[in-house]
This record gives sequence, C-alpha cells and structure tokens, in this order.
Amino acid sequence: MMNMKMNKIKKRHTININNLTGETFFTSLLEEGYKAGMLRDSDAESIQLNCLKLLADKCEKYNYGESSSIKVETAESIMKSNLCTIGLYLKSLPDADYAVNELKQSEIGEIYQKGRELIDEKLSRAKYLYQLVLENKLVTENYSYNATLNDGIETFFKLYNPDYESHECPAFIDYQLCHPVTDVLGVELILKYLEHLFLENEFCRKFRSEDIHYLLYGYDQDYQELLINIFEQVLTGALGCLLAGKGHRRLDLSKEEISSLQLELSKDDGSTLALKIQKASDKMLAALDGSGFSLEKYVEKALPKITFQILNAVKTNTLDKTLSSPVNPDLEPKIRFVSTVKMDDKEYRKIIDELLVCRYTSDKIALIKEKVKSFGDLEDLLFDAELCQEEVTEVFGILNEIEIAAMLKRHPFITDIRAVELSEAEQLFRLYLKSYFDSLEVSRQNEITKIGSQLSDDYL
Repeated sequence: MMNMKMNKIKKRHTININNLTGETFFTSLLEEGYKAGMLRDSDAESIQLNCLKLLADKCEKYNYGESSSIKVETAESIMKSNLCTIGLYLKSLPDADYAVNELKQSEIGEIYQKGRELIDEKLSRAKYLYQLVLENKLVTENYSYNATLNDGIETFFKLYNPDYESHECPAFIDYQLCHPVTDVLGVELILKYLEHLFLENEFCRKFRSEDIHYLLYGYDQDYQELLINIFEQVLTGALGCLLAGKGHRRLDLSKEEISSLQLELSKDDGSTLALKIQKASDKMLAALDGSGFSLEKYVEKALPKITFQILNAVKTNTLDKTLSSPVNPDLEPKIRFVSTVKMDDKEYRKIIDELLVCRYTSDKIALIKEKVKSFGDLEDLLFDAELCQEEVTEVFGILNEIEIAAMLKRHPFITDIRAVELSEAEQLFRLYLKSYFDSLEVSRQNEITKIGSQLSDDYL
C-alpha cells in the first residue's frame, strides 16, 4: 500500500514547464527561472555575459582567428545557433529545475560543448534513420513524397552546419506528415521528421503498392501532384473497409459499399460511431503482425483526426468524399490522341516571323487558323510567338475539348511543388491555361476533365 502511495507522489517543480518552448528552450528557461526566483539578477547578468563571450569566440573562429568583427546578420545567426545548441543540452537533462541549476553551476562554454556533442550524436542517428527510411520507402508516383525522400532530406546532410547554424534545417521538405513536426529546430526537426516518416512507411508497407496506387488514384487521378499524406489516406481506407465489415488489406471499398456505409453510420450518434472506429482500429492493429508499440501509438494518435473527418462526413452525407473507392487506371477506357505531322522548320519559322510582326490579335488568330494544322506546331507556337495572355487565351478558344484536355495533360497546373523546375515561360503558360480552364462553364470543365482522365499516354 505504501509503495502504491509513493508511486502516486509526483515531484514538485519550481519551473512552470508549460511556459517553456522547444524552439527557444534556453531563453524561455531563463525567463521562467528568473520568474520562479531560482535565478537572481547576478545569475542572469553572468549568463548573459558568458553568452556574449561565447559569441565573440565563435565569431573569431568563424573568421579563422583573424578578427571577431562580423556582419550583424551573421552574428545574430551565430547567436541563435549557440542558444539552440545550449538549449538542446538543457532539454536533455532530467527536468527544468535541474537544467536551471546546471546553468548556475556550469560555465556556458561547457554547456555549449555538451550541446554540440549531443548534436553530433543526433546527427549520426538521423543519418542512420535516413538509411532506414530509404530502405522502407514506398513505391508511389506521388512527387512530393519522392522528391522529399530522394533529394530534399539528403540536402540537409550536405548543408547542415552544426557549428554556426545549428538552428537551421536546410532540407527541402514538401511531403506533409500526418503528425507534423513542430516546436523543434535543426537536427531535432529532421530527426523527428524521419522518425514519423519511418513509422508511416512501416504502416503503409503492410499493404500492396498497387492497392495504395489504386486507392490514391480513386481519391484523385492527379494524386501524383498533390500534397497529400499517403499514410492518412491508407489508414482511412483501411478503417472504412473494416467499418463496412470487409477485410482491410486490399483497400477495396466499392462506391456501393460506401453508400451503404453512409446509410448505416448515419443511424449512430457521435460516441457510438467513434467507438466503432476505435474497435476497427484495434482489430486492424491486431491483424498487422509486428506493428510494434511505436507504430500503434502513431496510429492511435491519428484516430481523433480521422474520426472527426468520418463523423463530419456522415453528418453532411459526404462520406464518399472522405472514403475513396479504388480505381485501376489501366482498366479505364482510353482515348488515343493523335496529332498530324508537324510542318518543316523553314515553314514554321516563316509563320513565327509573320506572327511577330502582326500588330492586331485578330490578324494573329486568323493566321494561326489558316496556317497551323498540327497540334504539335500549335503548342510550339504558343511558346515561340511571344503572345500575350489575351492572345494565348484567344488561341485556346479555337481548340476543341480533346485538344484542351491534351494541353492540360501535357502542361498541368502545378502550385509550388514543381514550379521551381519549370522555365518562366512554362510557368506563365500553365497559369494562362489554368485561367482559361477556370473561365469555362462547369459542364465544359467536367467534359474536358473526363476526357483528360481517359487520354492515353501514347502521345503525351
């Protein structure tokens, strides 16, 4: 009995840890230590002076010992780096009170050095974890996922400077996690991101790559370009299958089954439905052999969000928007788009020269209608003839639905995921095309979208 009581006794802390922040742990700890009376004015002044001395030493090293004079921006960055490194070590101590006492008893330079060693340890762990993530990488066509894993994270290890920019995270991370990493900086951020991504990959690898592809294609035929989280889509799909009384491994919930599920779940109140989702999750985790405690916790952490989405979808009769029915694009009917042969270079150059000297848009459009018969020539012309948006839009106006669909397929509008890889002319062209498409009546948009989904990739 005494032991039970002792286990319930929690150590009382002087520092209010709720006011501490992960990104600025050191400075928030100083503030709270001062407020709590653990640090006196003389302690605070001494710590500040030692931080300035550390900054001067680091600046001198930055200049290879020749001078401590440095640009203000660079000095500010080095100071942030120093504070981040010190905070990293202080965070590793048993508790905040212990950390404040460490600040009072040890030199800032010593604490910094311990933090710097901790960064090296975390960096080694991050490199190891990155290799594990590459090994359990998913086979998917999603661009942000592949770009982040293949190049974005690798950039971090090439550019990260723990001595002077320990707070920075020079990685190109577009792929969004189910549980975003917040309130940490530098190596802590990349390490936590990799830990989450590894778990998401582990979960998704319990399912066939083809089934995930069909599920995501059913969600959106252009999922390759979307900033979606694959883990969340797969988890939701698997739970949907279980709620419908099916096996979850194939993620093969049909549209008819989603409609039936909508009808069935609409009879439940919120708590009953939440309990059903929890039971489905328990059943799924039990069936996923060797999930491990960390993965189970990761899945459970995602449940409130997914439960809310399903509850809201059932309530608004839009469950078919939250649960996706898989689609195999290879089985869809295809439209084969064939363009006529392009004109020879001399003839094409002559038309471009004529267009460049044309003064009026109407004359340019008339010339294009008369001379250009090939889709390929027209596409080239839109880049070479130096047309303004109004003129490009006029040209789009003479195209039929299949030609617009082909144009959209070849030049899809991309937000900022791949935009950096495109030329300025291509970015502008895609904006014009999207603007034109958005201006069309919804019925024509739907027709073009439908044709686009059926276009064969032969010509594209």
